[in-house]
Amino acid sequence: MKKTNLAKAVAIAATGAVLSLGVSSVASAKVMYNTAHFPEGMTDGWTLSGGKSKIGTPVPWKGTEGGVRPFGFVGTQALSWAAAIHDSGSVLKVSQADSVANYGFEAELDTANGAWGAWPIEEGGTSLQGWGHNVDFGLIKSDIDTNIRIDLAKVDPMGAGDNFGITVFTGMDDGTNYDAGNRDKPGFSHHAPWNSGYISGVLEVGAKVDDPFGTHGVKYLTHGDQSTVTFHAVAGQVYSVYLGGNEVNGEHFGKSYGYEATISAVPVPAAAWLFGSGLIGLVSLGRRKQEVV
Repeated sequence: MKKTNLAKAVAIAATGAVLSLGVSSVASAKVMYNTAHFPEGMTDGWTLSGGKSKIGTPVPWKGTEGGVRPFGFVGTQALSWAAAIHDSGSVLKVSQADSVANYGFEAELDTANGAWGAWPIEEGGTSLQGWGHNVDFGLIKSDIDTNIRIDLAKVDPMGAGDNFGITVFTGMDDGTNYDAGNRDKPGFSHHAPWNSGYISGVLEVGAKVDDPFGTHGVKYLTHGDQSTVTFHAVAGQVYSVYLGGNEVNGEHFGKSYGYEATISAVPVPAAAWLFGSGLIGLVSLGRRKQEVV
């Protein structure tokens, strides 16, 4: 009978832990979108109305209170989407289909096949470079400490683009590197190369730089060149995500195409350790009771 009671206690503890670790907050977590649209083939994502990164009034957003830019963003960097995570287990989909379903409009989410860095397939091959003009930009903020995984996929199965590159930075552009009267402070530039000389697994230093497009406050954290990346997010910290097509011998001025991103908040392993220690405590308690009897 005592063993049966102990087994029940362990089962109850296990069920509670699984529920607490696996609760999904899809309903509370959300993706916000820039409502700006640009001519076909353009992937700018300007957050100001002047058609450039430093001119005009803020473009309204969907999913933010009053249509303001997300997370207090005040920079000059281009920005297409932002994702807010509230609980472990959240899974968000950044896509045009999501913007239609939740906000009734088609967000502009696109890149080109060599935007992130078109790397050669063989070591010693000719290395190429990405181009900021076709890179897409997003922000992620979590209310909890958690591991976050980003997976990218093309929208049209028969269309161009089978592989993507993703770079994650700590922080977001604060706009302080822009001064209209100072040539030494040009601020964000969408018309700039990056990841120059990048060769996957061989020469990756080009992808590991801070503020690659003239921003300020954007510090390199990690990157992945095979359509996925995982990083640890600290509660309350905003992260910048730069993504684009990463095809072998891709063209950074190639035709633009759509993508979708799946953002998953993965429970931190420490939670599993706590669960394990709880089970050990229950087993020890059961043994002590048996010894007393």
